[in-house]
Amino acid sequence: MKKTIMNLAVALVGLFGTTSANATVYFQSDFNGQGNGTSSVGGGALTLNAYGLPTTYGAFRDGALTIYGGEDHNGAASAVLVGLGAERDAGRSLLEMTGQYRTKSGYGDVPWNQTAQIQFQNSVWGFTYNRLVITQSTPDWTDFTLRLDLAGLETDVSHIDMIKLNFYIPGYNPGEFQVDNLKVETVAAIPEPSVASLLGFGVLGLVATRLRRRS
Repeated sequence: MKKTIMNLAVALVGLFGTTSANATVYFQSDFNGQGNGTSSVGGGALTLNAYGLPTTYGAFRDGALTIYGGEDHNGAASAVLVGLGAERDAGRSLLEMTGQYRTKSGYGDVPWNQTAQIQFQNSVWGFTYNRLVITQSTPDWTDFTLRLDLAGLETDVSHIDMIKLNFYIPGYNPGEFQVDNLKVETVAAIPEPSVASLLGFGVLGLVATRLRRRS
């Protein structure tokens, strides 16, 4: 009986399940060894380049990507992510960014009073496809995940060829924003259980119950 149930389970997984594709990593770095005056860093296929004040004074402190207030629109951004269309067609339709962030007081220990953002941004018009907004003081390292469904992009223009990474602080308010252990990759989307799959496993349960009664 157990063998019969196992065979049914394998068949249902093959019928309703999906096979995960390998992830493709675009950027990965822990930013260790970056001097305070560094304004760009590579981590694979992408390079993060500072803009605003960090261009002059560097975008790395304490072994982390560091964006700080003082001028309007300080930050770091990448070039366009190349090849996302092929990734989507290969089944890796989820663009995922993971890492850690924290906030710090501004110069002279002035309390954090900022709005930091981590973005998947359009490189042509500047709007965001998805973003994480941090407004509260967060002194401890905090894990984050930001995702973008490549299969769900509009098709009026080639949006998939216009996506870049952006980390920034707007305005002149005090505060520093740090990002560490950053990884950006495309992965296979994990679908929610469909009605068919739920029904299939329900049938499996009924079959298992009947086999138990017979035995």
